[in-house]
Parts: sequence; C-alpha cells; structure tokens
Amino acid sequence: MGKSIYFHFHEHGVRRGVHLEFSEVEKAFLRVLCSSGHAQMGQDTIRDRLVSDKVIKPEEFKALKKKLLYSGVIGIVYGNITVQDKSILAQFEEDEFPI
Repeated sequence: MGKSIYFHFHEHGVRRGVHLEFSEVEKAFLRVLCSSGHAQMGQDTIRDRLVSDKVIKPEEFKALKKKLLYSGVIGIVYGNITVQDKSILAQFEEDEFPI
C-alpha cells in the first residue's frame, strides 16, 4: 500500500492541502532558527538577530512568530522556539541560504 496522506503532506511541505511558500521575512526567521544546529533557539535570540539584521522591527516579532506557530512550522517548548516540521531543515541549509 502507498504512503499515508499524512506522510505525503509532510514530505512535500503541504499543510491542509496548501503548499507552504515563505515570505522573505519568514525565510530569514527560519534561517536563523535552523542555523542553531539543534533546530531550537531562544525567542529573544531570534528576535535580536532579526532586529540587528534590520529584517524586522521589535514589535513585528510577535505577529511573525504567531503566524509560523499557527501554521505548524515552529513550536514553543519552555520558551524556546523549535522546528516542528523537520522537512523545513532541508530547505534552509547554510549553503543554500547563507546567513
């Protein structure tokens, strides 16, 4: 029998029947997160890096984080942001998207 629908959706970056495409700001967020080596990082660290790189203003961080959280791309565990969808890691390797 073939792969389950659940596996198919996660394998191809599809959630709820919609292919995920990231904005430049979302890509920057995910690049910073994936650069940690553990696929997790403190919220303040991510925010500070994005602000220092002039990607976002400090007040924009919460809305950006919520959007990625509710889409199932990231999760929050004990205050750290983690990558929930492990297929994201392959999309944001250092050589493809340098920081």
